[in-house]
Amino acid sequence: MLQAAILSFSRHLAAALALGLALVVWTLDASAARDLPKDAKFAKAAFAYPNVKVGDKTLRLAVGSRIRNEHNLIIMPAAAPKTANVLFKTDGGGEISEIWILTDEESKSYSPAPTVNKVR
Repeated sequence: MLQAAILSFSRHLAAALALGLALVVWTLDASAARDLPKDAKFAKAAFAYPNVKVGDKTLRLAVGSRIRNEHNLIIMPAAAPKTANVLFKTDGGGEISEIWILTDEESKSYSPAPTVNKVR
């Protein structure tokens, strides 16, 4: 009886360790650099479902649009932050079809460089 309990415990422990290892591998993969589209537009966005203000334009989210958070997970519009730096694509009707919420590090590579006025 004791031997059966030990065997059962070791099976549960092995399953828990395998699950823990799988979660670690999945987390490491999710934190890897993501491939952002080259043809997407950069903007500071303000979310007000079903609309998104990007720059000085207010666009509507297309039916079936996808919003990806900083971890590249698809989120619901209600889970989007009020404002964020984003990359976005529009469909043929001018509605937003895809949004990528950028991390601070990713935003730096898309932000316009500050202009310096030269004094003569």
